[in-house]
Amino acid sequence: MKMSKNERWSASFIRIGNKAVREAQARNRELGIVNWYSLNGQLVNDAAALEPNPDKKPPVASPQ
Repeated sequence: MKMSKNERWSASFIRIGNKAVREAQARNRELGIVNWYSLNGQLVNDAAALEPNPDKKPPVASPQ
């Protein structure tokens, strides 16, 4: 499938943005800063995701 010039341009910006986000998240983890996400309308953080979760429910934490 052939992509238009605008589609290629948009895809390249998305790749650049995704790479920057991954690097920032990794840097935050190294510094001990929690990354927050919204999954299905619930705020979760990656610090809680690292803890064991026997109920198999997504960890939910509210910002303080």
